[in-house]
Amino acid sequence: MTAKKSILVPTDFTEVAWFALQHAIRVSEVVKEPIHILHCVSEPEKLAEAESKMASLIESVKSKYAVTPKSIVKVGNYMTDIASTADEINASMVIMGSSTVKEMDEHKVSWVLKLITSCKVPFITIQEPPVNKRYDDIVFPVDFTIENREKHEWISYFCDYYLSRFHIIKPNTSDPKLMAQIDINLASAKKFLDERGAKYVEYTVPGIKKYEEEVLDMAVNIRADLIIIMTTPTSKDGKYIVEPEEQYILANARHIPVMSINPR
Repeated sequence: MTAKKSILVPTDFTEVAWFALQHAIRVSEVVKEPIHILHCVSEPEKLAEAESKMASLIESVKSKYAVTPKSIVKVGNYMTDIASTADEINASMVIMGSSTVKEMDEHKVSWVLKLITSCKVPFITIQEPPVNKRYDDIVFPVDFTIENREKHEWISYFCDYYLSRFHIIKPNTSDPKLMAQIDINLASAKKFLDERGAKYVEYTVPGIKKYEEEVLDMAVNIRADLIIIMTTPTSKDGKYIVEPEEQYILANARHIPVMSINPR
């Protein structure tokens, strides 16, 4: 029997971490997965204070939402403990506040991007409180990479739990080779969607601005509930990077959550 999945929410008790927890509560209500809140301290002397803050947070969530998340307070480092904790609790996803990406502080941005690429499970980054309760309008950029096809299993996930409509957005290019690769990925995505009876709309960006800017413009106009992007493997060493195009979307998505998926 497969162990029950859960949702992991790292917190540093800041406002944006609270926004992420609000998003997690809304996802949990739909997918019926419990929430685990993780807080790491740098030394044992700080545990008692952190546990007190966590208890207050849990009580606040219980009072406002009638939900009681499980808490994990440990001496450690988020850089390693988010990924390891996600494994330990069989997390389906990590949902984390990411105002540091929006602020574009180089050191903090690098830290957040490393966190995203360290996890085996998708990483949803949050900048603002939830606007909509559900992930019903999902932006699905299609590019020319092989890894792009790995978004497909998440089509099944959202089809199972949400009345999702997928907005497939492809680049505007005159390069025959790139166009052929994009068309292969597009056909693959549409076949997957058709097999699951999913609703979708296909778009081609105007090609006036950079692709990532036009994707974000379209996502805002669509009033998207989620944008799904892929990280890029660096080589066969199992490591990933977030390319500048995806970094732009992460930094500027504002009220739209962004799901980053590391290819297997």
